[in-house]
Amino acid sequence: MKFAKLIIRNLFRHKLRLFFTTLLIGFIFFFVSFLLSILYAFDNYSDQGKGYNRLAVQSAISLATALPYSHETKIRQIPGVADVCKLQWIGAYYKDPRNFFANFAVDHDRMATVFDDYIVDPKEFEAFKADRQGALVGDELMKRFKWKIGDRITLKRQIFPYDPELTIRGVYHHPINKSALYYHMDYHNAAVGEWNVVGTFWLKVSDPAKMAAISQQIDGMFKNSEYPTETVTEKEFQKSFMSMMGNIKLLFTSISLCAVLMVVLLAAITMSMSARERVTEIAVLKAIGYEKGLLLTLMLTEFVSVTLLGGLAGSLGAKVVFSVVNMAEKTSGFLPNFSVPAEVIVKAAIASVIVGLLSGGLPALRATRLSVVDGLRRVV
Repeated sequence: MKFAKLIIRNLFRHKLRLFFTTLLIGFIFFFVSFLLSILYAFDNYSDQGKGYNRLAVQSAISLATALPYSHETKIRQIPGVADVCKLQWIGAYYKDPRNFFANFAVDHDRMATVFDDYIVDPKEFEAFKADRQGALVGDELMKRFKWKIGDRITLKRQIFPYDPELTIRGVYHHPINKSALYYHMDYHNAAVGEWNVVGTFWLKVSDPAKMAAISQQIDGMFKNSEYPTETVTEKEFQKSFMSMMGNIKLLFTSISLCAVLMVVLLAAITMSMSARERVTEIAVLKAIGYEKGLLLTLMLTEFVSVTLLGGLAGSLGAKVVFSVVNMAEKTSGFLPNFSVPAEVIVKAAIASVIVGLLSGGLPALRATRLSVVDGLRRVV
């Protein structure tokens, strides 16, 4: 580039100012990249694995309302339903309330069919099925508590009137859900006294193209019953589960926009100072033949370079940090496999360019609009 040397010299004219401006922009974009990556993780939680062929049947009243076991028999009779598995959220913790993670009672003999994207060693799975108090544990959870197969563990109650006493019989591997624990529904029923109700039924559908029709048929079947249902895809179920935590997407998006606005204001102040300091210099350049459009382009290139440098430093720094920090452990399994995706880095880069144009546009335009005489008269 013909004017690259000039741009670089102006960019590093005040090294300390450049360092602190870039550092602050970088910190803000680090924070924005973190929030956007959380939203990305929530949106894509159910997009991997084989969950495309699963439906969740829950109460139409609320997720906290249980459904009777008798629903299962009727659901199995619907054409296109390959298998049904009951799943009950337990909500217990290990030793201390801070050691909370997802734990469920499950139909051990149906789990392999319905949740077919959970990979377990066949011998370990057979050991799990043979032991009424056996448990399957995610690989991240095993690392978190330094458990090993054969360990006896006791979970502390929060919802149901018993403390599950379990033996780890197997480790499952899953691309997303790595920090959950599953044990026998039979053991749960015996502990609560044959309750005969469950939180959700999970269905494996033979043909994914018929999922919408099967959902409508199930809900229509129980519409006028004492226990009406709402049947949703796995992705919709995850979204409804997250909605119980409030409108997180709106909250995080609003915070991100406020953070970007702060960057615009910060950069505008810095670039206004830079433009004011160079009014006389710009007048001299115009006097020797530089056109206003060229000077405006050079200044905007410099200003955008500063914000782009800060944006990339923040987003790439976030990628490096969260490739080392185990967010699944820090968030009790709610952010498994957390990382800053390339999509977020690209968005941060685009946002930083826009910030540079918005914050530097007016100061650069004002500086280049001055006549040569007014510019040479200006004392900075």
